[in-house]
Amino acid sequence: MRPAYHSHLIIDRAPLPQPLGLRHALLLALLAGLLMGLPWLRTELAWLGWLAWVPLLMALNGSSLKRAMLVGWVSGVLSFALASYWLIDFAINLHGFSLLLSAVLAALFWAWAGLALALACVLSRWLWMRLPNSALLVFPVAVTLSLSYFPLLFHMHFAETQAWYPLALQGVELVGAKGLDALMVMTGVLVWRQWRRVLGERLPWWPDMLALLLLLVWFVGGWWRLQYWDAQTERWDTRRIGLVQPNDPVSIAVPAPREGYTREYPPELAASLRLAKAGAEWVAWPEARYKGYFELNSVRMRYMQEVGDAYFHLLLHDVERSWEDGQPKAYNSLAWLNQRGELADVYRKVKLMPFGEYLPRVWSLPGIRRVTERFFGDFLRPLGAGERQVVFDINGMRVVPGICFETAFPEFMAEGIGADGAGKLMLFVSQDGWFGQTTQPLQHAAMSVVRGVENRVPMVHLINNGPSVVTLPSGRPVFRAPAFEVGEFLVDLPFSAESGGSFYSRYPWLVPQVMNALLLLMVSVALLRRR
Repeated sequence: MRPAYHSHLIIDRAPLPQPLGLRHALLLALLAGLLMGLPWLRTELAWLGWLAWVPLLMALNGSSLKRAMLVGWVSGVLSFALASYWLIDFAINLHGFSLLLSAVLAALFWAWAGLALALACVLSRWLWMRLPNSALLVFPVAVTLSLSYFPLLFHMHFAETQAWYPLALQGVELVGAKGLDALMVMTGVLVWRQWRRVLGERLPWWPDMLALLLLLVWFVGGWWRLQYWDAQTERWDTRRIGLVQPNDPVSIAVPAPREGYTREYPPELAASLRLAKAGAEWVAWPEARYKGYFELNSVRMRYMQEVGDAYFHLLLHDVERSWEDGQPKAYNSLAWLNQRGELADVYRKVKLMPFGEYLPRVWSLPGIRRVTERFFGDFLRPLGAGERQVVFDINGMRVVPGICFETAFPEFMAEGIGADGAGKLMLFVSQDGWFGQTTQPLQHAAMSVVRGVENRVPMVHLINNGPSVVTLPSGRPVFRAPAFEVGEFLVDLPFSAESGGSFYSRYPWLVPQVMNALLLLMVSVALLRRR
């Protein structure tokens, strides 16, 4: 029989590290939460997203499962609070609540959201106890999957903090935002392992070498792909499009027409005619509260006349109401008017947002529903969900529309591009005025930038209150509008009818399923070892 110490050397079981005192562990957890949150607030701090995990891992080192739950929750709460501080403004603008009450309601959400990271820390710590030296694989997978599956209003990916740094983004054409999320977490684990070596722990080097090789491939490959796409887009012809950014004040009630305009002739239509005269092939309007296009015949007739006379395509958002099976139904819709001003097609929003567009079942239970309706009031206007994605083929530009936070669903948007991506362009329209003059619109635009790179298509995100943005398939911006200002913009967009689509757009399910399989395998091995 071999001496027992040989197996110990193979997995290098160093003596278990002594856990930090609770106070020091909590301070490290707070530091980690701060470093995770800052990149959402300042784009120049995007690099912190790669290192933010180091203090959290220090706090977890040698901890009990209960301690892991606590430090993970503390980090999660602070990071979510920083990243979504604008929820306070949302509550104030939505219902006129006081600053104090709005902060309390936002804090309740942050406390819930923090559990996503807490669960990832507990799972990781449990696996580390049974699978030594597995952190480089376990922690990135656990964090990525926990943040993906935990029930939240919408999911933000740490990859989106890198939106304005194209070099870091290029690999998402293969693995999507979740893959980049995992890589960023893995980088933190790699640094943490070097810190443990400084403290005298004996750790095998081969996992670190593999992780370093992966990082090298990511950034060298990213540089090469960025050069490739820069060369490609320089050769493309440009197509002129028009964007109207009205900067509407938010309103739960149907707003009256602006002074000097009518429902039939709003300022957006006047701006569109000027843009069409300047050469725009098509003009888009952002998400808005109410335009009356679907409801009022006088609006439809005037739009048909003006658009037909100017001979351009118009994409506009409105609430569409209809009767189905004897019941009234409303949809959040984007209409395409062709060059004759006729309604060519309509996209009905598929991915509805809870509370704003539908009431989740758990919140419909007796007693709970009354509280929910009292809080959300008229803002809670249940809408029907569309059944399919559509493509607006505008003179060879195949526009794939998305409304509001549909941009937060990577797999869904990838399905809209699919294997048939040639000539496609993503168009997102949103009204982010509910969040006030905060960083939320910029974060929303960052989501869309990553969706464009994932699928290797041009991307237009038209935000009612700005900053609207247009990017190339590489993620490089072609145009960025100022935030919180009225504007009408002509954009010359490089475009190729032969280009579009990626490995990710064909197989958006692959990386999440691989992570699921890896986690299941690791849990199974850990359970068998325990026996």
